[in-house]
Amino acid sequence: MAPIEKEGLPSESLAKEGYWTPFEKQVRDYILLPVTWPFKFIPYAANIITITGFGILFYAIYDFYLLHDFERQIWLLTWAWLTDFLDGPIARNNNNVTALGTAMDHIRDYFIGFWMIALIFFITETHPDFWMINWLMILTIIGLSGVITGTILFQREMRAESAPVPYLKFLHDFLLQDLMTSVTARIHTVVLAVAGVLYIAGVTWGEIYTKAGIILLLIQLFILGFYIHEIYQARYEERTFKMHKGMQEKIRELEDLLREFKKTKFERTRKSFMKLKNKIAP
Repeated sequence: MAPIEKEGLPSESLAKEGYWTPFEKQVRDYILLPVTWPFKFIPYAANIITITGFGILFYAIYDFYLLHDFERQIWLLTWAWLTDFLDGPIARNNNNVTALGTAMDHIRDYFIGFWMIALIFFITETHPDFWMINWLMILTIIGLSGVITGTILFQREMRAESAPVPYLKFLHDFLLQDLMTSVTARIHTVVLAVAGVLYIAGVTWGEIYTKAGIILLLIQLFILGFYIHEIYQARYEERTFKMHKGMQEKIRELEDLLREFKKTKFERTRKSFMKLKNKIAP
């Protein structure tokens, strides 16, 4: 069934994903088709890639605890982010999208991002001249927390409005149908990943990487702000549409009641007139 256009708003699918998100997914999936095709022979390959990302991340944390080697972190973070780049196309191209994979994908991204931010704090601690980077990272953490909060509030609203179904069934449907990542979020993830890796690389590879990382960290903060605005604007438009739809339904109910009342009143008047006519008739 085609999505129904909302008055003054885009269709349901566009409201969830935006205009450019489906296009970005299709282009990325098409480009990576030769890479993702061999994975069709591996059951739950996308979930395995996502779990591999978790494994690389946890190993990176353990490795840094033992060695404090930032150069090793560069490569480990690069491989961890690469799993994020691949698991979505592998799942979509092979018709293997699952609720568990969707949940793990989002959680893994936040874990990698927060670990990368922690590494940036470690670097800034040894380079006091870069103290402003701490504020960039604090604002980034606040922004990411805002995204997480918006997602939780959206999930709670959907739960309150949904039919009385078991929570796991609702969560399954929510993850597959309602939890969408817009192209803005994808751009932010890419810019944040590249910015963090370059900034960390500056410790070993030279100041030029540090400066490039700082520039991209500033850019990702602006993109994150736009993404937060996008999330809450979409929720505002959705609520406005629901209120408008609710008011229209109430108006229709009142109009039906009024027509019923007029019809009943007319019928009663007609019957009274007929009785009076019968009484006075010779």
